Amino acid sequence: MRKISALVLIALILIPIATAPLLALSIPSPNLMIIEWSIEKSYGRVIINVIPSEDDSMNNPDYKLLHFHWHTTAKYWINPSNKYGFSTNDVVNTITASANTWDEKTSYEVFSYQGTTTRSAGRRDGYNVIAWGLYRRGAIAITYIWYSGDRIIETDTLLNTYYKWSLKGEKGKMDVQNIMTHEFGHWCGLDDLYDDKDYWLTMYGYASYGETYKQTLGLGDILGLRAVYGE
Repeated sequence: MRKISALVLIALILIPIATAPLLALSIPSPNLMIIEWSIEKSYGRVIINVIPSEDDSMNNPDYKLLHFHWHTTAKYWINPSNKYGFSTNDVVNTITASANTWDEKTSYEVFSYQGTTTRSAGRRDGYNVIAWGLYRRGAIAITYIWYSGDRIIETDTLLNTYYKWSLKGEKGKMDVQNIMTHEFGHWCGLDDLYDDKDYWLTMYGYASYGETYKQTLGLGDILGLRAVYGE
């Protein structure tokens, strides 16, 4: 039995938008999916999940796919500006490590880091951006996915500055690599898992302060990736 006092929940909101096509006039205007990784306050309550003792992420084949994914390499930019004292190099190294965690498990080049930017996340501007920014209380990270049919056109991730962040898995803070490895899973086309038996998988849909285990992939995460991009 494992006690968890601060769980985070991912909510999916499907919002159609009417904006000009990004790539060509023949491409229909895309839809937008916003994936909010939101924290649930316990107000003193202890939420208890019963995690099976036999659970082992490297023997757990579970995964769930979104109905769209990148059909080309996802070129992404990082806005390293932050209020936590992190250096640009440390931010870039941490976030690229999260992307590389997925790329290392398939021969397909899923991600390609393009450099730093001053652009913000959450605006459809032709750039796939990871950046910090203020969002409403309760949402830790927000991933925006613009898509048409089964094809992702653009993706951004916003790390909410309402919360404290860490590059070292500190208690009481959200770990950047932990959160971004999970968020890059959505970029890959993977959906969240919520069964207790999937607790140790990176795409398990809950997380907590100081958590770092999502930095590495379990069998189900890898199988989901390869179901989309091959070995």
